Amino acid sequence: MSYAPVILTPEKHSYSVSGQILMAEYGVPKYTPFAMVETADLTIEQETQELPDSYTGQGNYDKLYSVKSVSLDLKVTTFQPEIIAEMTMGVANKRAELAITDEVQTAYQGALVPLENIGAGDFVVAPNAGGQPYIAGKDYFPTAAGIIPLAGGGIADGTKIKVSYKALQANVVEWLAGSQKERSLIFHGVNKASRKQVVMEVFRGKFGFADKYSILGKDFRSAGLKFEVLADPLQTGDGLSQWVRETLLS
Repeated sequence: MSYAPVILTPEKHSYSVSGQILMAEYGVPKYTPFAMVETADLTIEQETQELPDSYTGQGNYDKLYSVKSVSLDLKVTTFQPEIIAEMTMGVANKRAELAITDEVQTAYQGALVPLENIGAGDFVVAPNAGGQPYIAGKDYFPTAAGIIPLAGGGIADGTKIKVSYKALQANVVEWLAGSQKERSLIFHGVNKASRKQVVMEVFRGKFGFADKYSILGKDFRSAGLKFEVLADPLQTGDGLSQWVRETLLS
């Protein structure tokens, strides 16, 4: 005999959800798109207090449960500069294009000559004492980090050179130069099982550091990022959460 479940409503309660996370500074309801997130897992860690049953000497007479921590684990797969800053306690800035003239450096064949403004192009390299400019591809190899004088070229070891270049427009993230800020998150998405929308509010919390940050690799960059959820004292009223609210449209 097969089992026929009792279903009291045609509404589906299975979930396969895709969507987007938005982020705002805590207390400032101005939500902007966060990075693309492949997975987001919410964990509630609990603490327990047990009262042993002294009447019988067996088991517990009572037991209390309380919240130790609430955290949201994210797998991030896109890396806007402000998101990199968020996961590195950094500061993100936009750099306008800047023309640099006659920056003096000491050159060595086969070794990178790093420039004061990394992320450069349109090089003009010449002897510091004056003379004809060196030729890219013959005397040096240009890179975004600086130039590499080539063996057999016209730049001898220890030569003082002057480099004119453009510091190109760029996004610059200064790691570990900022501070952790309190954030609020909103997730909105669609349950593919029912085609109904789902919204989750995480009222207050702070991002930790990325568990690792891929610099090189054949796959797209990804990083694990933890958001520690904190109680929100602004959420008041009977039956209202100070942590998380999930709204499932029916």
